Amino acid sequence: MLKRHSCYAATRRALAICGALALSAGLTLAADLGTTALAQAAPAASARGERSSIALLSAGRLPDGSWRAGLSIALDPGFKTYWREPGDSGVPPVFDWSGSRNVARVEVEWPAPRRFFDGAGWSIGYKDDVVLPLRIVAKDPGAPVVLDLRLDYAVCEKLCIPTGGHVVRELTESAEDAALLAPFVARVPREVAPGEEAAGLRLETAGIDGQGDDVTVVALIAGEGLEDVFIEGESGWYFDRAELTRESDGRTRVRIPVAERPKDAAEKTSARLTIVGSAGAISVTATLDAVPKAR
Repeated sequence: MLKRHSCYAATRRALAICGALALSAGLTLAADLGTTALAQAAPAASARGERSSIALLSAGRLPDGSWRAGLSIALDPGFKTYWREPGDSGVPPVFDWSGSRNVARVEVEWPAPRRFFDGAGWSIGYKDDVVLPLRIVAKDPGAPVVLDLRLDYAVCEKLCIPTGGHVVRELTESAEDAALLAPFVARVPREVAPGEEAAGLRLETAGIDGQGDDVTVVALIAGEGLEDVFIEGESGWYFDRAELTRESDGRTRVRIPVAERPKDAAEKTSARLTIVGSAGAISVTATLDAVPKAR
């Protein structure tokens, strides 16, 4: 049993662990209570969860022979769910594809998220219904492909509710599903290199400023309509909310305080920045070392 005080630890690492433990505990209890019902009902392509429902979509084959599918998460009014890096107090979804048949690999793609304040801190995710695009690589391209997903996730209004579902679908061609998927595929950030422009955005420089316990990631981004920047670091690195300052030359200086990092952290580290603008989003993996000199 989780102790009440265990969720009030001060560090970001403790918050993340606490959220995962709470979700796991809630889902385990739900699984225990629902074992009989699950045994009696075979999983379908959709399932109802707490204040939400999930469904597998199947659009058809991509030009490279892989399959385009999707995971739909429909939310009750006023509820939200979380991105892969959920922020201060969220819990990311956990995917179990082990029951799938003729599946070599499942790649989950993430539409650009939004940041919201939920009373306990700033979280990252989706306030409206969302579809996570999936790319499925089959073991045998000529044989049927069956997706089998056991999903653990959380939805929140004022309090976070752990939930989950089990959905199964054989992949087929569906124009209706393809139409549902299309706008969410368009929202997936484009992978670019540092200095490369897409969606009207370009990461020009990125580095680390400060020392000791006072360390900040500083980035310079060119482009109009910049809305937010999300950062994911190596293991043990946690970050606060990005602070955006518009420069006189039209570029935006971004400062992201480091909330926690490993005691033995190297002088250089890598991080993935998801840069969201009004015309789209980009994803850039950059090496962070000494802060770049002003240009």
